[in-house]
Order: sequence, then structure tokens, then C-alpha cells
Amino acid sequence: MSEASTYIFTVEIYTAALLISGSYELPLYRRVSDAVNSRLHRFIALHDATVAPLGKPQHAQHVPQILVDWSDALLVATISEPEPPPGFHVPGPSRDTRPMMFFTTACALRADFYKRTDMELVEMLGEMTDDFIALRNVTIFPLQGGPPVSRSFVCLNRHHIQALYAVGAQIANAPVPASLDPASFSPQPIQPPPALSESDAVTESVPDDLDSSSDVARSDEA
Repeated sequence: MSEASTYIFTVEIYTAALLISGSYELPLYRRVSDAVNSRLHRFIALHDATVAPLGKPQHAQHVPQILVDWSDALLVATISEPEPPPGFHVPGPSRDTRPMMFFTTACALRADFYKRTDMELVEMLGEMTDDFIALRNVTIFPLQGGPPVSRSFVCLNRHHIQALYAVGAQIANAPVPASLDPASFSPQPIQPPPALSESDAVTESVPDDLDSSSDVARSDEA
């Protein structure tokens, strides 16, 4: 491939209200996750695109070009991608795949998440700086109805994740609210009310308004 050539990916972008698809062109080969995490541009251009309300693909409108704001994307799915150039490899720490469920405002995803072997999941998510998380073997379940969709590769916007769990396993070192942490919860003993003196007991047993009403009654009888 010559230096003037471009690498063309077909991608599908989900927002809270829209489903947008089209051709995404890169002058240099990169994974889609690396491209969307580069933060070089807030808007990216898709060519030969379609845009439809989420959950209503029959209302899709074709446009020759559309600009999409990355920050509003819930996820970016790769429909097709070009062959990488010879010798291309992705450096990084060793990782294990872990089946996970993720929930956003518009859809739920079941996917293989690549967890670093030297970090627990909670620690890895807490220290992550990329906006988009790379996922494999993804099934997308629209929350407003419609059939699930399978995609081989998805970039999920971590800022729009509302909940997640590991399928068939507990999450190690999951945070515990301070109010439920036995180490930090020390209930205070219940103190009994102070005992009343004899004079206080008499005062407490005869309200002032009751005394005054009795005086009025004696005055009427006289």
C-alpha cells in the first residue's frame, strides 16, 4: 500500500438517541480504539454514512458525509477493517480475557474484557485514562427493545458506563461503603434517659394548662 493510500474502516456509532454508520478513513494504520483515544479531534468525519433513530433502523437517512462528536458516543463498533500492514503489532502488558456485562443509558453489552494480569479489575478501571475501552466478542442488547446485535470489536465509552459486573464471578477488592465496613463502623451504646427527681416527676405529671383549667372550674363553682 502506498503512502498516499488510506486505511478505511466501517464503523457504527451509538449515541443515546442515534445510530450512525459510515466509512472512517485513517492515513496511518491504527486500531479504532487507538484512533478514538488519540483526542486529536473532537469531531470525526464519516463518509457514505447513514443516520437513524436508535432502535428504528428503518428510518435511516443516507448522507454523503457526517461529523460525529466522540464525547457523545456511547460506543463505537467496528463492522469491517482493512488488513494491518506487515509487521504491525500492539505492544502492551499481558492480559486475560474476562466476560463482563456493561450497562449504559441506551444498551447493555456482554463482552470479553481484556484485564491486565498484574492488576485487579477495580484497580485497573480506577487508573484507566483512555476514554474508550476495547472489547471483543460483543453482544449489544438495546434497552428500548429490538433484537440483540453481535459485533467482533467495540470501543465502549467508559464515561457512559452506569453499571458493570463480571459474568459468573465476584469482583475482587470491590469497594465497600464506609457505613457497611466493619472496620470503620463502631456503633455508639444507647444511653438510658436520666432519672427524674421527685419534684420533677410531680411537675411532669401535672401539666400547667391542666392546673389553670382546674382553678377556673373552682372559681365558677364559688
